[in-house]
Amino acid sequence: MQAAWLLVMMLWGSAGLLPSQTIFEQATSGGSQLSQTLDLGGYLRSTLYVGRAADPEDAQIKSGYGEFSLKLKADKQGFGRAFADFRVRDGREFGERVSQLNLREAYVEAYAGRFDFRIGHQIVVWGRADGMNPTDNITPKDILARSPDEDDRRLGNFLLRAYFNAHPLRVEGIWVPMYRASRIPVDFFNFPAGVFFEGRDLPPARISHSSWALKLNLELPSLDGSLSYFDGHNPSPGLFAERTALVNKPDQGLRFSLKSYRMRVWGMDFSTTVGGWGLRGEAAFRNPHEEPQPYGHIINPDLQYVLGIDREFAGEVSIILQYMGRWVLDFEELELPLNPWDMPWFKLGQKNRLLASQQYEISHALTLRAGKSFQHETLDAELMAYVNLTSHEFFLKPKITYALTDALSLVLGGEWYQGPEETLFDLIDPYLSAFFGEVRLSF
Repeated sequence: MQAAWLLVMMLWGSAGLLPSQTIFEQATSGGSQLSQTLDLGGYLRSTLYVGRAADPEDAQIKSGYGEFSLKLKADKQGFGRAFADFRVRDGREFGERVSQLNLREAYVEAYAGRFDFRIGHQIVVWGRADGMNPTDNITPKDILARSPDEDDRRLGNFLLRAYFNAHPLRVEGIWVPMYRASRIPVDFFNFPAGVFFEGRDLPPARISHSSWALKLNLELPSLDGSLSYFDGHNPSPGLFAERTALVNKPDQGLRFSLKSYRMRVWGMDFSTTVGGWGLRGEAAFRNPHEEPQPYGHIINPDLQYVLGIDREFAGEVSIILQYMGRWVLDFEELELPLNPWDMPWFKLGQKNRLLASQQYEISHALTLRAGKSFQHETLDAELMAYVNLTSHEFFLKPKITYALTDALSLVLGGEWYQGPEETLFDLIDPYLSAFFGEVRLSF
């Protein structure tokens, strides 16, 4: 940790030697002038999450930390640019000490005529739906991230990204040479006696295990849309166990691990405006390379689709309302086993379906994001809501942001997960439902 702080202070000290946050250099070569800029920014924040404890009359500190972020942007006009985001965090999360240096992103981009090339540690966001994107399968996520900022759930990975620009068309290609898994709530699952979690069984860094994707974008004044294809490992692994791990001996039990699998995803999305209303849609068909098993970690083929509307009123009120659906192909109900030795497999299959949102053949959900500005845009109120009409789960996240000054802000809010017994939101509710507060100084 001392080395991490030393690195941050060296970067900060180097910034202090600069005459300003932006450097302009003019050079003449072949009669043209080139401009180079270097921008430094970031923030300091203190964040606290408080939720319920085992004692209903008490409250528990779910998370409390201080974080420093330093962002560097370098731009060589006409040639390329570079970006890096360093974060240092120290505190406690889920009852454990957290002290880490996180390189969130660090990449270099080069321009060559109609081609752009970007290589390095990156976060890729695909899809035009709000929040939940069926086509967004490139880089992993951390659904356990403790932050009022939703974007902090996204994780980076090393990849090569290339563009070919032929307006109004833009072709994008991505190669992901190494796998990085999403963080999923396995530690919060309750398994029966004799079932043990052994860690991760993830693909090694080999060319044969790399992933790739293509995307064709259409960018018109009245319509944006894309067609996409992904072939590679699902960033969200499943729970895997060998059938021979259980041989009717209670002392051996069932041992499982997180394991990924390859899949193909065909996707599309669009956004346009109709009579002052925004209209957006997105759909993706996922098909695994291998044959799914009833209790296995590999998902069934499924079709996900999102259709939403949005509008802004008087520049102060904004609303985004979306319908989300999922159709699971080759769906079969999990049947309660007659042999008690098969019960661990049944439980494992239930958890895999929770993680993949494939408990039902057809499911429906609604999402809402509403926001309003007050006091000349110094006070912003926002509400996020998700309701699964099929499983009867719901999630609420109200948040208020007050700008004390241009650089100093105060955030207050909460996250509430609820669902029937043995649903995903019911299992994570005791750990993730909480009130939060944050003070942030940006520079």
